[in-house]
Amino acid sequence: MPKINRDENERFARINEIMSLIAKEPLSTTQIAGRLGVVPRTIQRDLKEYCASYGASRNGTLWSLDTAFDPNNETQLTLATLDALAKNLGMEFYNKAHSLLRSLSEGLNHPIYVNINAEKLSQKELEIFKSIENAIRQKHLISVLYRKMEFELKPVKIALFDGFWYLLALDGKKFKKFHLKSLSDIKILAENFSIDESLEARIKNAFSVWFELGQSFSVRLHIHKCVRRYFERRPLPTQIIMRENSDKSIEIELEITNIMEIKPIIYHYIPFIRVIEPAWLASELKDEILEFAKSL
Repeated sequence: MPKINRDENERFARINEIMSLIAKEPLSTTQIAGRLGVVPRTIQRDLKEYCASYGASRNGTLWSLDTAFDPNNETQLTLATLDALAKNLGMEFYNKAHSLLRSLSEGLNHPIYVNINAEKLSQKELEIFKSIENAIRQKHLISVLYRKMEFELKPVKIALFDGFWYLLALDGKKFKKFHLKSLSDIKILAENFSIDESLEARIKNAFSVWFELGQSFSVRLHIHKCVRRYFERRPLPTQIIMRENSDKSIEIELEITNIMEIKPIIYHYIPFIRVIEPAWLASELKDEILEFAKSL
C-alpha cells in the first residue's frame, strides 16, 4: 500500500479544520480559504469531494454542517478525514474503505447505543492481533514470549472474555489461555498444524476465560423471579430451564468445567440466586460469604 506523504497529512489536518469551522457557523469557500490560508479552489475541492460525504451541505454560497454531526466528536471528524486519505491510496482501496468508514460514521448517530467495555488495543497490539489471526486462518505455528517465557503454540482462537482479549492455544497437547496484550516477540513459523474439529465446538460453550477442556459437571441454580428475565433473555451456554416454581422463580441447570466459571455470576446476583446442587459448591460459597462478612 502506498505511504501517506506530507501533502496528504496536511490535507488530513485541513479537512479536519474545515469540518470544525463550518460546524460552528455557515461559511463560504472564500471565507474558509482566508482562515486557513489556502486558495478557494482547494477548499472547494475538499468540500465537494470529501466533506459533503459527511454532512457538509451548501445553501447558496455558504457551507454548513448537518446538525446530526457533532463538531466536538473527534471520532466523527477522524472518520471523515480518514475517508479523505483513503481516496489518495487508490480507488480499489478507497472503495473498500469508504463504505466501512461511512457505516461507522452513521453509527455514531444511530438510535441504538452499544457499549462494549473492552480493553483498548494500541496500534502495535492491533498488528499482533492481525498477525495471530492470519496464523490461525493458515494453521501456522507461532512463537511468542509470555511472562519472560518462550512458547511455541498452535493458535486456535482469539477471544474476548469479560472485556479482556485472550489467545486460546495448544502448547503441545495442553490447552492454554494467554492475555493478548501480554504477548511479545511474535513470530509466525513456517510449520503448519492441525487440530481436532471438536475443539472449536467445545470452545463455543465457554462463557468465561476460566473454562477448561476437561470433564464438565452439572450445577443447578434457583433464580429469584426478579432476576429470572436476565437468564431468559441471555441464557448461559449449556443452560437449561428445568422448572418454573409457583412463586415465578425458576431453576436452571448448566454444565461447567471450572468452579470459577459460575462463582462470579452467583456473586453478581446475590441474594437473588441460590445453589441447589452440588451441595459442596453451596457449602463452599456459604463459607466464603461468611468469611467476607467477618471482615466488614
